[in-house]
Amino acid sequence: MLRVPISHARAGMVLAMPVFHPRTSNTTLLKPGAVLERSTVDRLRELRLPEVWIKYPNMSEIRKFVSPRVMAARAGVASDVAHAFDSAGQEVHAKLHFSQYKASMGKLMSRLVDDPKSGVFVGELVDSGQPAVRHGANVGFISMLMGMRLGFYLLRERDRLPSHLAKDVTNLGVAAMLHDIGMTRLPMSVRERWACEHDESDPEWQRHTRIGFEMLRGHLDPSAAASVLHHHQRYDGSGFPKRRNAQGKVVDRAGSDIHIFARIIAAADIYDRLVHPASSIGDSEEGTPSRPPVRALKMLLGPEFRNLIDPIVLRALMAVCPPYPPGTMVRLSNGVKGVVVDWSTEDPCRPVVNELTHFEDEECGERIDLRANPDISIELSSGHDVRKDNFYPSSNDEFCLRQIAKQMENRAHTLINKSEAA
Repeated sequence: MLRVPISHARAGMVLAMPVFHPRTSNTTLLKPGAVLERSTVDRLRELRLPEVWIKYPNMSEIRKFVSPRVMAARAGVASDVAHAFDSAGQEVHAKLHFSQYKASMGKLMSRLVDDPKSGVFVGELVDSGQPAVRHGANVGFISMLMGMRLGFYLLRERDRLPSHLAKDVTNLGVAAMLHDIGMTRLPMSVRERWACEHDESDPEWQRHTRIGFEMLRGHLDPSAAASVLHHHQRYDGSGFPKRRNAQGKVVDRAGSDIHIFARIIAAADIYDRLVHPASSIGDSEEGTPSRPPVRALKMLLGPEFRNLIDPIVLRALMAVCPPYPPGTMVRLSNGVKGVVVDWSTEDPCRPVVNELTHFEDEECGERIDLRANPDISIELSSGHDVRKDNFYPSSNDEFCLRQIAKQMENRAHTLINKSEAA
């Protein structure tokens, strides 16, 4: 199968995955096996569907990364985000359905446990013309993926809790999908100013974190609600809101002083805003093109952003957000046009690429593992020139989350052995 931007969808293509309605995302518009007609393609474009998955010869390897059950669970979460933002924006005392949101996130987590290979962010599910809804759905999903990869880190950072509670990321997912819910209660003038200037130092705009916290407090685990308050804290001590110490002095939160949930949401939030520069309530995406994932990740690894994110959380983000997600159409430096079918977190910009053949061609195209062919690189990704965006590790474990987990576990065993010996 192949991931095709809706602008490239054509009549005659056969769907490999379901298509969900962008506004009521738990409603299936088209089922797998449906043959696209011209009128259907036009309607999907009107609905602003970002992409579709179609059947394509010799691309079955991609299927392991894309689970229909996970897609359906993601659609339910996206629908919940749309409902929450619509309700919160229309009525000050609107009732948010937190039990439903928790159930949706619990279902998503269960599906990811059943289909672990699908635990990567391989593409957009909704657009709907509402950047805030898409942003909330994306941040919720990415945060959930990171949380599930960071079980070893959650155990250390939440060591006062029993292990099963420390590793439970359901409340993290709900907090992440609603992290910007406070934006709905800001005056329109503040939201419009933010849409034009994106000035994070604007004190009136900063109020959205406090408003969101008050809306969620008492409905979620306290640490999850607090992560909404603190999702703009930065690992290097910058960010907001500030706090006062016992002496009344204003001090910054930095490092492990920031709750791990807030650190995870912050990373997902920054990443999705880099991919989609217009992602807030009131934003217009006209003239604001999205960036390819590889470019956003390279920016995160650069000096402007790298120190803002917990380095372990950053590795988790790299593990779940590939620079070239499976299904991405690319052109290589040797002129071959192909599709990414696999990748490695150790060297993420050198994935495995299958050469594109014609629909009628049952012969397999060339399979190129870029890790075994370092002289070949990706030049074009989904229409974007990415020659300057590729990044490569300076050591074998620079991006490897498993190595960090192993080191942390070894340290824990050493401390336990010392304690027992004493």
